[in-house]
Amino acid sequence: MMVIEQKKRLGIASSLAPQIIRQAVNVENAGGRTISSKELFTDGSQSILIEHEGTVYCLRATKFGKLLITK
Repeated sequence: MMVIEQKKRLGIASSLAPQIIRQAVNVENAGGRTISSKELFTDGSQSILIEHEGTVYCLRATKFGKLLITK
């Protein structure tokens, strides 16, 4: 039973891959700039604060190498 659930999850993830790639291409075509996370976390910290339209967000690198943004 557990194997079937894992396969279902993998199927969902793999079906999202083309959509994610299209989104990345659209960002490049929109003239957006790319900033390396290494540039953001220069002092060895794993988080930065970003102010956007009066709200402060925290962008954090997880131990799994993912980025997480929270209010």
